[in-house]
Amino acid sequence: MKGRRIFAAIDISDEARRRVTEYVSGLRREFSHLRVGWERPEKLHITVKFAGYLSDDELRDFVATATNAAKTCRSFDAAIAGTGAFVKRRGSNVLWLGLDAEPLATLAAAFDPTPKSENERTKRSFDPHLTIARLREPEKSGELIDRHLASDFQTIRFRVSGIVIYESTLLPTGSLYTAVSRLPFAEAG
Repeated sequence: MKGRRIFAAIDISDEARRRVTEYVSGLRREFSHLRVGWERPEKLHITVKFAGYLSDDELRDFVATATNAAKTCRSFDAAIAGTGAFVKRRGSNVLWLGLDAEPLATLAAAFDPTPKSENERTKRSFDPHLTIARLREPEKSGELIDRHLASDFQTIRFRVSGIVIYESTLLPTGSLYTAVSRLPFAEAG
């Protein structure tokens, strides 16, 4: 048995979710002829750490690490700002919105041991983003990518007050996220 597919994330506010959904809906209408896996509104989140498949013991350790990180963090403001894309020749091709919140990098670092070298530090750099779409036909999606990158996406600010540990269940219709644990920050409890 593989275990459970687990990640730690930050949820976005309802207002941020609404505004991102409006933006995505516009792109979706304009590029309806393309095969794109648009992220559903209820799944919008910022991944802090993807753990992969964990046994029950590993999950307990992961939740303990997240709990300790939450205890040392205070609520902070984040902003969804800017557009971007991860475009590769092979593998996942993703459209995303950027995140501006320095505490996110500190929070993500709490899940990894200290890098042994500068090279390892570079490999582990944390690039917070909000995935909005996965391109199923990247070779046909140039116009969509260009439109997204040129968009004047209006900054959305929201308050971050905790971490959520999610289980991701892969289904033929897409993944389903189930909260395993909600961990409020020190003063947010």
